[in-house]
Amino acid sequence: MSNMVLEKNPTQEQILDRARAMVPMLREKALQVEKDRTVSIETHRAFQDAGFYKLFQPARFGGYEFPIRMLVEVAGELGRGCGSSAWIFSNLATQNWIIGMHSPQAQDDMWGADRNALAASSFPTQGGSGRYVDGGIVLDGIWSFASGIDFADWENLQVFIAKENGPPDHRFVLAHKSQFEIKDDWFVNGLSGTASKSIVFKDAFVPAHRVLNTQLIGGGPSPGSQVNPGPLYKVPPWSVGTKVFAGVTLGIARGALELIVNEMKSRSSVGKVKLSDLPTVQVRIAEATAEIEAAAALLLKDCDDAMAIAETDEKPALERRAVWRLNNAFAGQLCLRAMQRLHPLIGAQGLGQDSLFLLAYRDIHAAVSQITMAWDIQTVNAGRIIFGMPSLDPRL
Repeated sequence: MSNMVLEKNPTQEQILDRARAMVPMLREKALQVEKDRTVSIETHRAFQDAGFYKLFQPARFGGYEFPIRMLVEVAGELGRGCGSSAWIFSNLATQNWIIGMHSPQAQDDMWGADRNALAASSFPTQGGSGRYVDGGIVLDGIWSFASGIDFADWENLQVFIAKENGPPDHRFVLAHKSQFEIKDDWFVNGLSGTASKSIVFKDAFVPAHRVLNTQLIGGGPSPGSQVNPGPLYKVPPWSVGTKVFAGVTLGIARGALELIVNEMKSRSSVGKVKLSDLPTVQVRIAEATAEIEAAAALLLKDCDDAMAIAETDEKPALERRAVWRLNNAFAGQLCLRAMQRLHPLIGAQGLGQDSLFLLAYRDIHAAVSQITMAWDIQTVNAGRIIFGMPSLDPRL
């Protein structure tokens, strides 16, 4: 794939064909990716050559500005081969979209000299803090879950700034890699290959033009819309953008289903009965298929609805945004249920450490643990909003 000759403006179907063509390679490398705790540089370069990271980058910097449904569709293909690899694509491509909502000057800082520059993102679960100073923000401490940081030149990190009264201010802050150190602390039992390490800041100053008030990207025109007027940069990332995780979950479940179907076609019981002839096997396969198909349909409908609203420049109502995120988590639950339904079919033969199904099983449990995918959290918040109560997540 690294020698691929790219068209200047590939179609969506061409991009999907490239993703499908990579599945065998990704599947072949998947166990090694888990062992190495990182995606290989060769896979990253293949994604670059295929144009995957440019899907949502502004056109003025060479991006394609595809509709947000392509986040689900491409991750839903790549995840068939390797959940960790799909996670890296999804997270890095999504940041190119969100940075398109930053101020024009911040975008110029990132892409003015290098249109291929990438940014990861992270969250302050280990106490990272920011404080306002004259002309910008100072960052100090540790931020976690920086998926793709080994391939990134920048960090579009989430920062919460405490106030005396009321909830903290939430900001996206775009910082260059020269301002932080990477801490290798990603030792986990699911999505191990994402290398979602931590980053450490020590009183690092970031100018105000690289600080994005996330209240301004809840839908409708964003600060970046003055130079990127397309509807993509008017879609709210805190509701629809969480498809960054659900698309990968969809791909993982699709890949696991394919593995089981292929195995059932070739295996027989000790009584010489083809497993594919057993009604119990047929029912499990059919129900899992329906769950995965339903998840895909739900995710893609949300994306299309959000793009249609963005075309109007209107901000979606809070209840609609909450339901989009709720649907995101529900799609994850559908995919998880499908894999739990398939799990008994692997039998004792499938318990080896080289089992691609069990790798996918670990990965999908990790994926649905991400906070915007966590079913209990999202159901409570959506239920509150439906009854007119305030959101528990101020970012929504």
